[in-house]
Amino acid sequence: MAIPELFTSESLYTPDQWFVHDIVETGERHMVGICDTSELASHPLVVAQRSWPGQPKHVPGAIMVQITGTLGNIHAVTVLNLRMTDGWVGFGTNILDARFRGLGRIGPPLRCELKVEELRELKGQLFVTYEFRFGQEGRAIYKSRQRASWSRVQAS
Repeated sequence: MAIPELFTSESLYTPDQWFVHDIVETGERHMVGICDTSELASHPLVVAQRSWPGQPKHVPGAIMVQITGTLGNIHAVTVLNLRMTDGWVGFGTNILDARFRGLGRIGPPLRCELKVEELRELKGQLFVTYEFRFGQEGRAIYKSRQRASWSRVQAS
């Protein structure tokens, strides 16, 4: 399925910086997105890579981290109902653990999974701990645990 229309108007970023092209599963504590890596071939971080034997052009780690933010933002908007137009904003606070398990090749889709480990509210803010697992063609590419904070800002 396509990215939810609601997210298009509520995203913290413009669509060219999402790097998630489809959502294939969604639930209260789970979401799976697809990154069409062939669309990354012309991205400056990929273009800048120099190919060496055993080191082909690949999905940059910075893009994988950005995908975690996109998935967290989609989850916040569509599942937690935290709308930017209602004053909600969020950001990643901690990368608790991150493992790059292999190079993500340009071409095959990257399956990007988000799981909510913990969700707590404190003084009107939401704190979420996420687990991310990205795979490509049955191989693990990236795994992390990260935290984000969501708060509602009053208009001044």
